[in-house]
Amino acid sequence: MRRMKYMALFMALAVVLSAGAARAMSPVLREMEEGFVRLNEEVRPCVVNIQTTGPAVKMDGRMEDLFRFFGIPEGQGMPGIPGPNGRRAPRMPRPRATGSGFIYSADGYIVTNNHVVEDAESIKVRLYNENEYDAKVVGRDPDTDLAVIKIEPHEKLPVARLGDSEKLKVGQFAIAMGSPRGFEGSLSFGHISALGRDNLMGLAQQGLRFQNLIQTDAAINFGNSGGPLCNINGEVIGINVAILYGANSIGFAIPVNKARQVVPELIKNGKITRGYLGVGVRDAGGDLAEGVDLPDDNGAFVDVVKEGTPAERAGIRYYDVIRKVNGETVEDANGLIKLISGYAPGTIVVLEIWRDGKAINVEVKLDEWNPEFAVAAAEPKSDELGLQVRDISPDLRKRLGLDADVEGVLITDVEPDSAAEEANLLHGDIIMEVGREPVANTNEFQAAVREKAQPGKSLLIRYKRGNNEPSITVVKVPEDK
Repeated sequence: MRRMKYMALFMALAVVLSAGAARAMSPVLREMEEGFVRLNEEVRPCVVNIQTTGPAVKMDGRMEDLFRFFGIPEGQGMPGIPGPNGRRAPRMPRPRATGSGFIYSADGYIVTNNHVVEDAESIKVRLYNENEYDAKVVGRDPDTDLAVIKIEPHEKLPVARLGDSEKLKVGQFAIAMGSPRGFEGSLSFGHISALGRDNLMGLAQQGLRFQNLIQTDAAINFGNSGGPLCNINGEVIGINVAILYGANSIGFAIPVNKARQVVPELIKNGKITRGYLGVGVRDAGGDLAEGVDLPDDNGAFVDVVKEGTPAERAGIRYYDVIRKVNGETVEDANGLIKLISGYAPGTIVVLEIWRDGKAINVEVKLDEWNPEFAVAAAEPKSDELGLQVRDISPDLRKRLGLDADVEGVLITDVEPDSAAEEANLLHGDIIMEVGREPVANTNEFQAAVREKAQPGKSLLIRYKRGNNEPSITVVKVPEDK
């Protein structure tokens, strides 16, 4: 009984202390709440809703926001794409799409995502006061997924204040604003979960070459694209760009300092020009470094030299390792891309190359980068089957969690109404065999398709999906191959 009395006394004391703490904290909570209210009142007028109209298209797995990783939730399907259980969601035309943006200048320039407006035939911008304006695209940069549009206002426009994304720290508050699912004027808050997110393959496959993204757990949903991510001072620190499909509270934003670099040039020239070398590269560390006797892990290992490019004209070879650009160290493959892209087309640069156990210098005159180069090089297309594939690099294998004995090619796109779609093949599947012939890379895949795919005949495809055991499907090759 004595023990029970002590326990009851302890519980009563705990309740009293908790109530006291709640009363003590309430002014702090109230001040925080009022701060978010003031922030919304300040920033909301700078945020716009963007409605685009384009040609009626069939959904191909890319939702109206940019991003998803590999795979579809079990038992479900996107419109026009079968789920893992074979069920197919209804196909729907999507002539309209919604996104967000923020007012960059009082004369009507608005920043948003490239993917919000790139296919638009017409664009309407609605302000916080419900006034609507027609807008035109001023400039787009697919590599950073940034775009600038312009309206001709007949009123005074509030302008968003830009912060400094270089000063961000993990754990700071982050506030996402925009029109998720078309619900205008929405605000959500969370934290900065991580900084410098790079090498997100799902985004790279869709054209976002320059990432270095802010990760946040503030709720970002379809339609938030192009809207601002703000700090508690009401300054824009990022541009909402993507979510991780199927995950909770994993969203990404483009650092605002990238927009500071890109937006003025888009306004002035309508596009961004970048240097182009013409090589396929990967990180030179690990086994590759040992294989070519590198003194350290720095560098970009060349495994492809594209025909008719500056690299070929300068005599760069596969097995070369590019170590420096104009004396600046190349840490890895992405480092080379960023350095080369920072030079204007026509610039002559000096590359330090590791070849046959020693360093040599090579001069190269850069061409102009075209985003179509990446698609053509990285994702060979099979017109017969209606899909695109890419090689599985060691880095990609690690990210996908594939065992060393799994060989094949990764499906990066499946065309609507294609033979591949009818066979229930999905973005993210690994094709291991074509017509009972193993394929280990895109060259072998294309050769097997050319040899095995006969018009009007059935073609066996062995594939692996996620963590499931490999399976076999039948692709009916079209008559008009």
